[in-house]
Amino acid sequence: MMQINVDKKEKKYFILLVIVTVLLLVPMVFLLPILLPLALFVLVAQGLLIGYVKGNGVRVSEQQFPEIYKVVVKQSEQLGLKEIPKVYIMESGGLLNAFATSFLGFNYVVLYSELVEVSFDKGRDVVEFVIGHELGHIKRNHINKRLWTFPAQLVPFLAQAYSRACEYTCDNIGYSLNQKGAEQGILVLAAGPKLAKKMNAEVFYKQQYTETGFWVWLSEKLAYHPHLSKRVMLEKDTLVIGKPLKEQQTIVQEKATEPAVNIDDYSKYLPKN
Repeated sequence: MMQINVDKKEKKYFILLVIVTVLLLVPMVFLLPILLPLALFVLVAQGLLIGYVKGNGVRVSEQQFPEIYKVVVKQSEQLGLKEIPKVYIMESGGLLNAFATSFLGFNYVVLYSELVEVSFDKGRDVVEFVIGHELGHIKRNHINKRLWTFPAQLVPFLAQAYSRACEYTCDNIGYSLNQKGAEQGILVLAAGPKLAKKMNAEVFYKQQYTETGFWVWLSEKLAYHPHLSKRVMLEKDTLVIGKPLKEQQTIVQEKATEPAVNIDDYSKYLPKN
């Protein structure tokens, strides 16, 4: 079983979620008439989502997209998952994304078709990183942990902070399973498959230090995913995924003494096909 690099903030925020949940249990008893219908609504909504995925998505199996199924099986074994999650491909109107979810004890991964198409064009590396990332959510039991700490999820900013830390952890997992796919994946998510080929990766990496301000800060604090520019860094001219921001800042300071980058010659910073 592979070693998992868990983001330090994930552990801290989960402990905080548990503490807040315990503290809220007593007062929440008086809100049961409101919370029970809400919980039923969430259960029905999740059931409808799974029903929609099963009815409209394409189930990945040994007979259907076997190349992707082999990746799911291999990575599930590497992560030590007890059961192989059910994986579906769905058309998404151009969105490049994927998500993992759980319902009544069963785990699911949904891959948007456009993301899979990009992966086929690029040799499957991107989809291997994405699948590894989503399996990471299942391995770390992120979905159920959010359910167990539901009262604390209502605290402003706390649920989002925990979610962002979980994303860093899953980036680390996806990176460990396919480094090349991670290098390509964030660029593709940022600019799309065509423009990603023309991106200057180092300039995008440094964008987190030039595009700043109150609204940039607040938009991330309210988001469940970190800003994409924070999910990349350059280390010896190689794009690396899932490093803590503190380490990124250290490398920026070290690079400050290097010669300025020639904007017209940035091909060496791009992922190798």
